[in-house]
Amino acid sequence: MKRAASVVLVFALLAGGCAGGAAGPELPPLASKVRDLRDKGHHALARGDAAQAGLVFDDARRLAESLDDRPGLAGALNDLGAVAALQGAYPRAAEFHRRAHGIALEIGDQALAVEGLSYRGQTAHLMGDHAAALGHYSQALALSREIKDRRGEAVVLNNLGLLQQARGELDQAEQNFRQALAINTELNERRAMASNLSNLGALSERRGRRAEARGRYEQALVLDKETEARPAIEADLMTLGRLSEEDNRLEEAMGYYERAYRGYLALHHVPRAMEAAKRLIRAARVAGREAEAGAYQAELNALTTKP
Repeated sequence: MKRAASVVLVFALLAGGCAGGAAGPELPPLASKVRDLRDKGHHALARGDAAQAGLVFDDARRLAESLDDRPGLAGALNDLGAVAALQGAYPRAAEFHRRAHGIALEIGDQALAVEGLSYRGQTAHLMGDHAAALGHYSQALALSREIKDRRGEAVVLNNLGLLQQARGELDQAEQNFRQALAINTELNERRAMASNLSNLGALSERRGRRAEARGRYEQALVLDKETEARPAIEADLMTLGRLSEEDNRLEEAMGYYERAYRGYLALHHVPRAMEAAKRLIRAARVAGREAEAGAYQAELNALTTKP
């Protein structure tokens, strides 16, 4: 891309595994239904269907409330906050996460508290309140290390790196991305590894190290494909397409844009598909492939006129 900072942050957090909390003992049958619903919502998110995920997470929230399942309720609230953030409703997301964090404190669940603090840092960052974000992340990082929550620590390090990158603290950001990648590699958290690599790629690109950036973006794409992470795959393809187009590698750029375009269509992400099509048309015209550009333009026109 360069990806918009908000998109990178949200995908990074989800990929880092902050949505589910720490694995606990086997749940009683009714409470396990809350977890099953949340798992169903997470699968919808992995397919790129945030709207469906939100409906399922709200079902989980209502069931958890009816059962007085406090950990399940906190988890469902964090899930709903993640969906709200993906949809750009940042104040709503912040309120979901504030409630979830409060429940974690009430029941003394430290892993849930790490999750809640990490999400609160995320939404503060998205809303432009860097001081609040830093405060939440600092608390989350200290607590995750205290309770030896390695997965949670990696999520916080990654998102803290994104905050530092936004503040121009590039050395600190790189250090935290690398630490997060090391932990996620140790835990074999491949989706999280892809986010770490993508963020390191963006940092390399910002420093003018384009070959290094390309390599990291390609590694992220491989991992996202292995885990079937949608729409992260399409986002990776758009990033690589942009990089190739800027380097005048037009045939390569067209290939990436074409794959992203078809992927977004399959996910029914029409606005993103339209953006990919526009880039594809632009690259085709610069490459002198007017017939192909015309064919893609006709497809784009059809998308534009759909009700």
